Amino acid sequence: MKKILIVTVLLIISTFQVNAQLEKLDSLKTHPDINSINLSIGPGGIFAFFLPAHISYERLFQGDVFGSKNSSILDLGVGGALHWEGASPFIISRFGILTGTGPRHFEAKAGVCYFWDGDFMDIYPSASIGYRKQKPDGFIFRTGIGFPDALYVSWGFSF
Repeated sequence: MKKILIVTVLLIISTFQVNAQLEKLDSLKTHPDINSINLSIGPGGIFAFFLPAHISYERLFQGDVFGSKNSSILDLGVGGALHWEGASPFIISRFGILTGTGPRHFEAKAGVCYFWDGDFMDIYPSASIGYRKQKPDGFIFRTGIGFPDALYVSWGFSF
């Protein structure tokens, strides 16, 4: 009888130490690196002869700008668009939102793109919407749709 009572008490006490599931942590909230460098390439526009690429610097602002689970992004970059007539360099500046938990995120950005030479030579609106996978070790993979990239793929690292 004593053995049954002791085993029952030990089983009851041991269940208080059991964790059934761990909470999934957000890779952006646990990772202190809020700066990143990204290289984006993609066939731009509807035209198959237009190929833009750009390198950009991103800064994350975590907080209550878009809610406690979201972060805001400031994106500044420089790149070029190759086409049949030559090339058009551009500067891009966008502001946006980053949502989601874990290493997978949804991102949306809007801003301006200034082409200062070549065929375009004007200021155009720039926007992108896409998927972002950012692991806690700092590597970033992004893909989506936007202007001037149209369908783009991007790789980067945070620091």
